[in-house]
Amino acid sequence: MTIDAYLAELERRLSWTGRRRALPEVKEHLRDAASRHCEAGASPFEAEEAATRDFGPPGEVARRVDGELAVRETRLASVLALVATLTFVFPLYVIPENTLPPASWAEVPADIHALQRVSIGLWLLAGGLAVVSVLLALTRRPQLAGPALVATAIAITVATAAGSAGALRWIQETPSNPNHFLSAPFAALILGACVLAALWARSTRRRLAAATVSG
Repeated sequence: MTIDAYLAELERRLSWTGRRRALPEVKEHLRDAASRHCEAGASPFEAEEAATRDFGPPGEVARRVDGELAVRETRLASVLALVATLTFVFPLYVIPENTLPPASWAEVPADIHALQRVSIGLWLLAGGLAVVSVLLALTRRPQLAGPALVATAIAITVATAAGSAGALRWIQETPSNPNHFLSAPFAALILGACVLAALWARSTRRRLAAATVSG
């Protein structure tokens, strides 16, 4: 098989990430290998055939390359989810503490207190799940990090909803403050990062499975 035909077949089998990141390196490697065969006395056609044959079947190479990239992507997604979850302390506590109007009550209303507890509890749960996803992503079975990332995204979603409901109830019970919505963009950004990490991990399940089998 010529190098051009090999690259076309490999491109067809690779994921988008694999095509973007691996194809140039594969092409350079095959050209160098063909040059060495030519220097050893092979014709250009024979050199290209030998280079592609030695490199391995396109299907097998595609599975290996995509699997390796999927492992890296899952590890990156796990770190992204962990950093985002840790940053959730800003919209959960730091910003509301400094922007919500002073409370007029001697004791926090039961519903607001419950919403705060739920939000904090789910945030802690999300942090634990994000740590677990990072640790799993570093093992020989990184596909196990996917469910942990999905659970992290769900926990952060519900924590955001509970925290938002608590903040709105707080505002209803106190004078209005134009700064109380400063948490919204931070919460949305963190929520988006966690959801993106979860979707990213889920999209790599097939490639991760191939990497695990080949590893």
